[in-house]
Amino acid sequence: MNDTDTPSKIGAYSVVSGDMYDWSDMVGARTLPRGPVLTRFAVATASDASHLLVVGPHDLELLDAAIGRAATTTVVLRTHPDAKLVSERYADRAVDVVCGDLRSWTPDRPADAVLALDGFGRVATIDAAPTDWHAIAEHVVGLATPDSRLAVVVPNPASPLAQLRTVAPEASNEDADWSFPVHDRANPSSLADASARFAGRGYTLWPDVGSPTLAAAPEACSVALAVAHGRPSDTPTLREVQPALGRTLDTLGAEAAAGGWLVTRGLDPIPAVVGVDRTGDETSWTAAERSWLVEAMRDSARRDASGLRRHVRLLREAVADAPERWCGLQVDEIGLDAGRVVPVHESTVKLGESADEILLGLLDELAAFICAAGWRHPWPAGRGRDELTVLLAATIDVAVTPADVRTVRQQRESSLASTGMTPVVAPRQAPQDADPGELRRLMDENEALQGQVTWFKQQMRQRQTMTHEVRTATRRDVAALNDRIKELEDQLSARQAPAVNRVARRASTVPGRARAGFGRVPGVRPAARLLRRALRAIRRVAGR
Repeated sequence: MNDTDTPSKIGAYSVVSGDMYDWSDMVGARTLPRGPVLTRFAVATASDASHLLVVGPHDLELLDAAIGRAATTTVVLRTHPDAKLVSERYADRAVDVVCGDLRSWTPDRPADAVLALDGFGRVATIDAAPTDWHAIAEHVVGLATPDSRLAVVVPNPASPLAQLRTVAPEASNEDADWSFPVHDRANPSSLADASARFAGRGYTLWPDVGSPTLAAAPEACSVALAVAHGRPSDTPTLREVQPALGRTLDTLGAEAAAGGWLVTRGLDPIPAVVGVDRTGDETSWTAAERSWLVEAMRDSARRDASGLRRHVRLLREAVADAPERWCGLQVDEIGLDAGRVVPVHESTVKLGESADEILLGLLDELAAFICAAGWRHPWPAGRGRDELTVLLAATIDVAVTPADVRTVRQQRESSLASTGMTPVVAPRQAPQDADPGELRRLMDENEALQGQVTWFKQQMRQRQTMTHEVRTATRRDVAALNDRIKELEDQLSARQAPAVNRVARRASTVPGRARAGFGRVPGVRPAARLLRRALRAIRRVAGR
């Protein structure tokens, strides 16, 4: 590391204090600023500038589009691998590369254009004393002229959508995590605050700040624009958090819920809304008041059949009046403006021929959104996407069958695939053919597991049989022991009785034995009476 503030030359780039050798911010790290939306702002910032200052790492394709539009360009990077990469790439252009901490560098002449689309997260060395966002912002302002053009990305530290999309670990040593802390209290807490720091105009970026597909000025940052797009398909979209999106936007607003903002200054040609169409190209959007999709889904969740019917009727009337405006749009590209249904951008793709086909395709996509998000709808039937589309069409007296719905859907998906586009709700992928060797291994493993299950069942049955036999033998032994205990108790009671009682009990059996022995022998009865008197006498003696 260079410990002096005096720039030194290493190869094709200069080095100042705070340079780092250990890793690269541009290779294998988190997403760099890229995409058609940010490129549009980069080109507008660099065009006709005499000295362009690029702060921190940016995607190389974005740099390719911006660097050639300025007379001279200075790129400040904190790591040696990045400085070497950029200096070699633009060796034949008027590009100066500086390696080190941004706060350690002072230009020979102020810049009249500043590009910091990565924010200030990767401009300071981690070995220096920590500083806050405000200090770095003040230093950047001091590197440029008072009337310089400016494009700076500011992350939103309180974005609930960013928190819903990602759960960060408590601590990490990954290179991508060595950046400016987003929880810094000096970081602007709102779009208005961020715009005031640079005396510029603010845009809300969706769905993320690294590769946004939509940038909207405050006057155009509506729910329709917030939900409308997440294109191209490899970009994270807001549909991942659709169930939580409505309440978040209602409570906080689109600006406060966004992942970050873009502050510009002096860029007059930039419109209020810049977006990306489904083919990944930059386009301008119409600022609608609300999203037709969101309003229809809210009616469905409330089981408001009349409200849902009203929105479907509005869409049918709009499609019937001008089918050519709707033949290339999908359901999340529809806005509500002053009570009218409007497309939020123009499309040259053809997804349907007649108005009926276009309307049925849009209703099918609405049903797909409702089913995918798990939202309720007003009807007890129609649990699947096909049946729900049939019911939605029936609300405006359009009779279709599930087969008609599937036919229109296949046609739309085929048209989308032919232009490299994807449906708003991607269908489930059919399972691919498995490798025969892998399939055999899984079958063998399954057979082995089934054998183990069979063995465990047999062991369980054996244990149950043994338990039953033991329980039966125990019951038998307990019964025998109870009989023996009763017998011993009787014997003990007999031994404990007095002698006179034993004589009395013995004598009491004499009449019975006598009757059994003598029967009807003459003279027995008098003898029996004599014996009874003798027995009573004995009892009287025993009672004393």
